[in-house]
Amino acid sequence: MLMAIQEAIPISAEHPTRRKRRRWILPALFLLAVLLVLGHSAVSAEEEPSTMLGASASVPGGLARLNGVMPYKEFVALENREVPAELAGDVPSGAHQVVVLLELTAMDPEGLEFTADDYVVDRLGKNRSPVVWSSPSEASLAQGQTMQAELVFEVPDKALELTLEGADDVRLSMGSDHHSGGGRR
Repeated sequence: MLMAIQEAIPISAEHPTRRKRRRWILPALFLLAVLLVLGHSAVSAEEEPSTMLGASASVPGGLARLNGVMPYKEFVALENREVPAELAGDVPSGAHQVVVLLELTAMDPEGLEFTADDYVVDRLGKNRSPVVWSSPSEASLAQGQTMQAELVFEVPDKALELTLEGADDVRLSMGSDHHSGGGRR
């Protein structure tokens, strides 16, 4: 009779706690994946916020400020200037040229060194536009001196969240008025 009872009771090869553990594996993996995505977002969002258009930011040797941003064609017409030969060609389809009026002031006794190639326009999605033309392209300022540089960039027509990045990771917000020409101050 004892044999008959043993045959009627199914014997599980797995321990009950093993089944419970297996049941939590999928939710635990899902939670881990969500945490990894959130962690990656937090790490990549640690960029310093940009300084607002018109406000001053520290650069090595002094201060930098954007005095205006506008389409280059409008700038040339307003200032009644001739277009330099480097900018006379066609702009790539879907893009336009913007001029950034960057003011630099040397505050340190050592002065301030400016090189236009140190500056790029950072666009949404980590895309960057280098300087295509500048006046001046380089300058050395003594303490107390101020200069305004004109930097020309080619950016996509529908570009959003443009930031001028430069020396010592300075970030200056370009606003969104460059599409309409309203950014000049």
